[in-house]
Amino acid sequence: MADGGARLAEHHRRTSMSKRRELENHIDSLADIGELLGAMKNLALVESRRINTFIDAQRAAADIVEHTLADFIADYSGHIAPAAPHGEVVCLIGSERGFCGDLNQRLIAAAESIREDAQIVLVGSRLADAWPRDFAASIPGAGFADEVQNVLASLVAQLTPLLKGARPFGPPALSLLYLAEGGTKHHSLLPAPEPRRDGPRRTHALQLNLSPQAFHAGLIDQFLETALGGALYDALLHENQLRLEHMEQAGHRIDEQLEELGRRSNRARQEEITEEIEIILLSSLGSREP
Repeated sequence: MADGGARLAEHHRRTSMSKRRELENHIDSLADIGELLGAMKNLALVESRRINTFIDAQRAAADIVEHTLADFIADYSGHIAPAAPHGEVVCLIGSERGFCGDLNQRLIAAAESIREDAQIVLVGSRLADAWPRDFAASIPGAGFADEVQNVLASLVAQLTPLLKGARPFGPPALSLLYLAEGGTKHHSLLPAPEPRRDGPRRTHALQLNLSPQAFHAGLIDQFLETALGGALYDALLHENQLRLEHMEQAGHRIDEQLEELGRRSNRARQEEITEEIEIILLSSLGSREP
């Protein structure tokens, strides 16, 4: 009887050891994932700081262009006669990388109000994969701050033929749709807004080496480039912040799972100890039997 009980206790002990090893392997795997998430989070924090640096420089450039445009319009508004827009081009800036929650889905939901005949330009491979409608063009987005200028060049190349317009009509309107801090941003870029110049009026007009029409066309190109670049940086910063939040939540879930698995592993170890004692006692009883 004692020998049979000892064999049964030994079987239970081995089963408990197997379960505990599985738990420990699971704990080790989750711990490795947690370390990887921590490293990714640190990289995302560094990237956010770098993006903010680029944003500051981009905003400074945009301020210069807008002030120059305001001065030009104040002095030469009679020399320009913008044509009324015909049609619409909408550029949507989504994500190139994953792990940023429902960013692209929210952007698609915000785009439902866009008119059906608008020409859509998508920035970001993840957005293009999820986009449910036809679109005129799509380009890969920026995953890091260093990639924004290349994306900007590709975006300008895609927009240029779409913005030429068809005779006898004028060029289409252009707007941007993206997510940034504070929610959805829908900015109208063309026709270009007429910024107002703050401060006292200047005593003399701008001195131009080009015709007012040529200068205005070049200035609008600069305005578009700085506005598009600023939107790309803002959208990338928001995407990176969402990624940080997503990783933070994942890290909390891993910590909770590790805590629960640790408790289960401790219980399994206590069961092993109890079964070890039972085996010793049963073996001792068996050795006393005649």
